[in-house]
Amino acid sequence: MHLRTRWLPIIFFALAGCGNETELPQAPTLFVDREALTFNREFERGTYVGQTAFNSLAIQNRGLDPLDITAITLSAPREFTLQFPEGFSPGTPLRLETYDRAFLEVAFRPTDDTEYSGTLTIESNAGNGAQKVITLNGLGVAP
Repeated sequence: MHLRTRWLPIIFFALAGCGNETELPQAPTLFVDREALTFNREFERGTYVGQTAFNSLAIQNRGLDPLDITAITLSAPREFTLQFPEGFSPGTPLRLETYDRAFLEVAFRPTDDTEYSGTLTIESNAGNGAQKVITLNGLGVAP
């Protein structure tokens, strides 16, 4: 068989790839883009004492029902600070509809040349777990 148009195979393969979407669960589903936030740990380097490094975490609802973030708790040394996502304040849940996304930003400012660690806990009505714990890890180095 000889095709007269070169576009037909491209269209065929493009349409064939569209059928593999999975159905979303009805219950709200908390998705985070990573399980840990590390600060300047590539190549065993750290953050200079007195300098600030930033890292962010994306939170998304991958369920059909709304996801309500009810609490965000930072359990870490004072060298880590948390900026809440827009629209969230303690005592006021943050509602994410299907595929909506929010961002948490954590700053790390070491005061000594040592390792620091902590956790960030997100509490919600998610069907895949009421709590999600994210680990924090930073290294302070002398300039």
